[in-house]
Formats: sequence, structure tokens, C-alpha cells
Amino acid sequence: MLSPTEEIKNRLDVAAVIQGYLKLQKAGAYWKGLCPFHNEKTPSFVVTPARQMWHCFGCGEGGDIFSFVAKMEGLEFSDVLRLLAERAGVKLARQDPQLNSQRQRTHEICELAARFFERQLLSQTGRAAAAYLVKERGLAPESIKNFNVGWAPDSWQSLRDFLNAEGYEDKEIAAAGLIVQSEEASRKFHDRFRHRIMFPIANSQGQLVGFTGRIFEKIKSRTVREDAGKYVNTPGTILYDKSQLLYGLDKAKTALKDSGCILVEGTLDVIMSHQAGVRNAVATCGTALTAAHARLIKRYTDKLSLAFDADEPGDNALKKGIVLAMSAGLKVAVVAIPLGKDTADAVKENPELWLKAASSPVLYLKHIMDRSLHNFSGTLEAKKTVLASVLPFIKNILSPLERDYWLEELSRQVEVGKEVLTSEIKRLPREDFGLDQTKNILAPQAKSPANWPGWRQEEYLLSLLIRYPDLKSRLGDQELELFSRPELFSLAKSLAADSSDIVPDTAHSSIILMSEMLADFDIEPEAEFAQTLNNLKKQHLQSKLKVIQTDIKKAETASDAAALELLIKEFSEISRKLSEL
Repeated sequence: MLSPTEEIKNRLDVAAVIQGYLKLQKAGAYWKGLCPFHNEKTPSFVVTPARQMWHCFGCGEGGDIFSFVAKMEGLEFSDVLRLLAERAGVKLARQDPQLNSQRQRTHEICELAARFFERQLLSQTGRAAAAYLVKERGLAPESIKNFNVGWAPDSWQSLRDFLNAEGYEDKEIAAAGLIVQSEEASRKFHDRFRHRIMFPIANSQGQLVGFTGRIFEKIKSRTVREDAGKYVNTPGTILYDKSQLLYGLDKAKTALKDSGCILVEGTLDVIMSHQAGVRNAVATCGTALTAAHARLIKRYTDKLSLAFDADEPGDNALKKGIVLAMSAGLKVAVVAIPLGKDTADAVKENPELWLKAASSPVLYLKHIMDRSLHNFSGTLEAKKTVLASVLPFIKNILSPLERDYWLEELSRQVEVGKEVLTSEIKRLPREDFGLDQTKNILAPQAKSPANWPGWRQEEYLLSLLIRYPDLKSRLGDQELELFSRPELFSLAKSLAADSSDIVPDTAHSSIILMSEMLADFDIEPEAEFAQTLNNLKKQHLQSKLKVIQTDIKKAETASDAAALELLIKEFSEISRKLSEL
């Protein structure tokens, strides 16, 4: 169960909130701008949406969305909480004991309902549905158990009776979205899900919050009309908001961090993908991809591959998904599914082929171009159709090099001169795709950040050690002495002593951010480390010279000839070492 602060952070993007106060510029996976808390001419204020953090490398201030607004507005935390809760649409009253109790009981009802549906799938009444899942859809019994797939009987109130017997009232079960009240004069409650294969839906923490039910058409139903929808979903409840839930995320989130995210279309697609070994697959819950979904994905990875059905509706959803995902700053690719197949069918037919496709996604623009050129006839109308599909995406590529590459490729494929395509693309309006927020694939990377204002050499060296663990062996006792601050010395010593990766705690947030930001810079780690270490040695020697200069003045004032001779000798020795650097 999320706290109000966690829910607000999930709904509000820290960069968007801060942009309401100052101008930020996109720089790879983060944003930068002039710090509002001290005077500076070169930006050293950084915002990282993936971690929902901000930090100024100039003055050292940093924190989360709440600390920023509190500092800008001069407000107490409670006032900031109310302000941001209103903006995010979060009702703070949910923390009242009564509502906490309601959330807990709703969770309990969903858990009990899932167990009920699972038992029904194993019963005599669910035997046909179970056979269908295994024999016709290819689900392994282990997958059915792992995803808690169940069966809602062809009955008006079997689930209601079960939950009533467990001590839950009709109003509580209705609030969980599991029963509905009849429109007839009797106004009796009946089960929402009847004669359906049931897929429980969990939040990212693995807590069950709702269900989606697929009609089972092999046997004629007594309680479901023939024109009923193929799928029925839990309506909006205190726990269930389909725009902010991804099916399978609770099981996929670990894999997402290592392999990126693959977004498929439906529940069976997710289950079959996991069954085939593609454990980073998730799906939306009966809705198109939303900005909230994109933000949720970005909490775990910045890589998203879209795998939608190879038909016209799938293509339309794919293009919209590409635009939205790129606007959210995700790196987008496409997993190609054979024509006429959905993911689940492709896995059933050839799991190895799906494994190969999932591990080798193609650039989104290549996929769009290839699909647009499918059955290309070469006629004037065919060329117009392809250009109308592809050129708007090329128009919105910021990198001139990348744009030129795709124009060359399109020119070759449709046999239209590049100069003609260039003329056509100029006539198109720049769509508000938000593509300026993406990192272009062929765009030149930024130069070394070593001299970026506000980047302290000690912290920068530690960020290099965290980002590139192989450099730890270069840190000996003499190098450790260069760290003047106790907390940095302690971290450096731990990094040098431990062969495993060490994750700094929140006290080192600036170093964490710095190490992550290094991914957006084209640097040579060994050379960068050597240069930074050299700079630190210079700083260390210069600090010693300042101390000795002060001591020399004291010795002169005291007419201490012996001390003065030793100090001058030490000053000369350190000056020599400094000149050698």
C-alpha cells in the first residue's frame, strides 16, 4: 500500500514540477539548469526523473520533489504535501483509519476471490476451460499456477455467496468491483464475472488489486448474453486504476532492470512470454499506453520495446505507443511479430523464434519503414502512402546525421530522389511528439564532464569508481589520503577494499547521480580517472603550500630561524612535486 508521498511521486514528474519554477534543458537522461538557490552563470543544477531527485553540484543542495517546493515556497512539509496532493489528484483522506481499513479489506477480498477462481478452474465446472488453456493456448500448468489463472463459474452469485460466508458484506464486495447490483426491481447483487477465464491483476508490489475476465466460448453460457464483450475488467476502485497498472510487472520488474521492458498487448501474451523465458514482458490492463504507464516503466528502465499484434489496429497502437514513450524519454524499439500472429500464438508456435525476436528488437523507424513497404507496388499512390507514414517521424528527428541516414534509406527503398524527400519533409509541420526529449541514436555524445562547473574532483573520482568498478585497484593508501572529507574518505576506502560493487547510501546522492550521468558522456574511463587523480594531487599539494605559507609567516614573526629553515625546505620540496604534476 503506497503512502501519500509515494503516490504523489508516482503521479508527478519531478522535472515537470521544477520546470514550473525555472527553465531546464534536456541533457540525455537528465535535465539541467541554473540553480535557484545560489548565483551562477553556468548550469550546475541537475534533475533526474528516473530517481525523482534533484541536486546542485554548485551549492550542494538537493532532495526530492517535496524538498524543492518547500525550499522555493518557504513552506512546511505538511503544506507542501497538501499542495502537491491537490496537483496530483491524491486524496490525503485515504490515510484516515477508516479508509486504511477499507483498503485492507479490499485487498483481502481480492485475494480470497483469486483463490476461489483458482479452485474453480480445478473443479469439474472448470475442466473445459483448463483444457482449453493447456491444449489450445499452450499454457503450461506451471504458468497457470504462477499467474494464478482461474475460472469464474457460469453462475449468478457463487462468488458472492462464498465471500458472504467469509464475513464480507455486499457493499464491500461491490466496492472491490466483484459484484454489481441488478437494475431490476429486486435490486439484488450478482457476480460481475461469470463464465470467464480469470486473470488476477497485481500492483508492482505483488498485491492483488483487480481482475480481467475472458469469455469462454466453447460452452454456451446460461448467464452471459451472446453479444457480451470478450473481456470484462474490474472497474475503478480504491485499489484499481487501469491507467497506472501494468499486468505482470510484479513478476517482471527484476528482469526490466537488466533487459529493458517489452510491452505486449494482453494477459496471455505476458504469460506465454514468461513461459518462453522472456521474463521482462508486461501489458496494459485493457487500455492504451498512458503517460503514467511510461513513468512507471521508467522507474525500472529507460529501454522499451513494443510488441503489438501484426495487424492494422496493432500498427496504429504501435505508432501511438512510440510517440508517447519517446515523449517520456524512453529509448524505443520494436519486437517484430510475424504477420497474422499475436505474441501468444507466436510463442506457442515457436518459442525459440520469439526468444530470438525479443532479444533482438529493431529500431522503431526501421520497423515502421519495413511495415509501410510491405507489399509495396512502386506506384505513385503506393509511394505517397509510404511517405505519409514515414516522413512525419523523420521530420521530428533532431540529429541531422540521423535524419540524413533515414532519408537516404527511404529514398533507396521507394526510389524517390533524396532532394524530393527533403522538399516534402519541409512542407510537413513539426508534430508535437516530444521527440526533442529523446537521445538520438546517432547523435554525437557529450564531451567529458570533468570540468563542468560544480563537479568537485573528489566526488567525481568516486563517481568514476562506482561507474567503472575495474578502476578500484588504482586506489592505494596514498590516493586515499587525497580525500579530505571524512564521509568521502570512508566511501573511497570501502570502494578500494571491496571487490564487489558498493551502492552508496542516500548521504551520497550527488555521487550516485554523477555516476549515472556518466552514461551520457563519451569518455575514456582510464584516462579520465588518471586526469582527475592528478587534479586531486595538485589540489592536495596546493592546500599544503597554503598551510606552510601561514606557518612561515608565524616563524618569521617569532624570529624562529630553525623552524623557518625547515618550513622553507618543505615548501620548496612540495613546490617541486607540484611542478612535476
